[in-house]
Amino acid sequence: MGWVYDTYSMMHVGHNNLGVVTGKPLGMGGSHGREEATARGCLLAVERALVRGVVPGRDGVDGARVVIQGFGNAGANAAKLFRQAGAVIIAVSDSSGGVFSEIGLDLTAVRTHKTTTGSVVSAANTQSITNEELLALNCDILIPAALENQIHAGNANKVRAKLVCEAANGPTTPAADRILQERSIPVLPDILANSGGVCVSYFEWVQNNENEQWDLEEVNHKLRTKMERAVDSVIEKQTQINRSLDSAKAIDLRTAALIVAIERVADVTLKRGIWP
Repeated sequence: MGWVYDTYSMMHVGHNNLGVVTGKPLGMGGSHGREEATARGCLLAVERALVRGVVPGRDGVDGARVVIQGFGNAGANAAKLFRQAGAVIIAVSDSSGGVFSEIGLDLTAVRTHKTTTGSVVSAANTQSITNEELLALNCDILIPAALENQIHAGNANKVRAKLVCEAANGPTTPAADRILQERSIPVLPDILANSGGVCVSYFEWVQNNENEQWDLEEVNHKLRTKMERAVDSVIEKQTQINRSLDSAKAIDLRTAALIVAIERVADVTLKRGIWP
């Protein structure tokens, strides 16, 4: 992103070109908190959803058993942040396979092993598992943070998580959505749960345009406000619609999120009118 900015800036001399691209290095107008933003947004979304009663009997992540598919930027940072919030990370995976520990993984050892060998597989004091086995583990929170279409009609019946939070884009197929809905397993959809990254990219653009750089605490505070409001609006929309429907026609959180988004665009369009 630094190269993109540099190239554009050389072609548009004399202007503030910082806002042309986000995700830049910190010293080139990047934003504090951008690297962890997607994972932090997932954590904030899960925390708010639990407070709002999405998972009966659990009102926070402290002590929650968490499984994460994917150990790249989103997955590795999610593991770190959820652990800092008190969760127990019992399994993680990458493209080569996964590792599991009933008592919780030593994330420092897992990260060191991946840096050394290129994979989390065979990290010390862990049990090796496949990605399919990982998705079927008994846990409180399952975070697919890898590829799309990982939870599908063929394995959705095996998911034993109490809540799925989509850190990846499109990890759950429409058929799997229906199965999870029928099994009363809520899914925080990607359009909501992994939006922390684009939120902080937006913050970076605002900072660039104002020739400012906010400190990390301010960025994270603004991100929390955005994520909590977004989760609230989606849950409230789902509750509002489902009150008027019988249980067989109840909508899930993904449908509610899409309705909120479409209504906002439609509302602005109607207020603006059509010109000429």
